[in-house]
Amino acid sequence: METDPDTSDLPLILLASDELRLASNLQRALRQQRFAVVLAPEYRDLESLAQSHHNAIVLLEVSRHQSVEAAVETAMRIKRSNASRFVGYLADRLLHNSGLAGDGIFPRNAQHLTEALRNHFGRIG
Repeated sequence: METDPDTSDLPLILLASDELRLASNLQRALRQQRFAVVLAPEYRDLESLAQSHHNAIVLLEVSRHQSVEAAVETAMRIKRSNASRFVGYLADRLLHNSGLAGDGIFPRNAQHLTEALRNHFGRIG
């Protein structure tokens, strides 16, 4: 888990995925768009990161149906510790109706994701 230097003017994004290779690609694309991103190796690692970074945006990338339950459980535990924290998902349309419970569902496509984040959180970056 590494942090981005010199991006303190942007909101920090905590990212975890059920597919680490995909998450690494998303992290790289977000960094190219000047977002500060910390990549957690697994969903459960987001909880300790969230406790350390109180104002960070939490995003859980969900690639597989079998990962929905673990992602939702992680999101709910994070929300219980800080109900005002934004917890969202990155998922395909097929997963949008699979019980994902959070503050938002965003596209996994890196270009669409950065546009959606900017639109949702205002003109950041």
